[in-house]
Amino acid sequence: MTSNFTFQTDLLSLRVVREPQLAVAQTRYNASTGEALVRLPAQFDDASLAHRQWLYSVVVELMRTLAKRLLVPRLATFAAQYGLTYRRVFVKDMTSRWGSCSDRGNINLNLWLLLLPSPYVDYVLKHELCHLRELNHSAAFWQLLDTMTGGPGTARALSKAKNQYIQQQLAPLLREIWSAR
Repeated sequence: MTSNFTFQTDLLSLRVVREPQLAVAQTRYNASTGEALVRLPAQFDDASLAHRQWLYSVVVELMRTLAKRLLVPRLATFAAQYGLTYRRVFVKDMTSRWGSCSDRGNINLNLWLLLLPSPYVDYVLKHELCHLRELNHSAAFWQLLDTMTGGPGTARALSKAKNQYIQQQLAPLLREIWSAR
């Protein structure tokens, strides 16, 4: 993970910048603008694996905090709207899934969801909520998800568009971020 990058969606703008005048790193989130900022001191060394790993841990904890603040209430709103109840929500740093739902009614959300545009975030949240009724990807599951996303065929179209966005727009940034793990 390098010390200068910006990634922006309609939910969040994530910026990591180097500010030589700083003595210690600082993080900040502005709720009115949706900007998350990590400011790094002059001594941050992009070539140092230890520094990159430290930055990774800082960004992960910032994203986890923001995901709890932004995604969990959004999930609760959809659950109430569709008369669904879940047990608990966990926000995790995952590399292969955007979300999951257990047979016990717990929902896991990937903290990197915040880097997706809101229609894809909402799709993932509704997808996991549908698993509260259909713990599979059967025709009944897709039919339920279609009713939550706009009608016949909408869910699969959103899934395809989300995956295309991830491959074309988000994958390079995530590879860069995850290289510091």
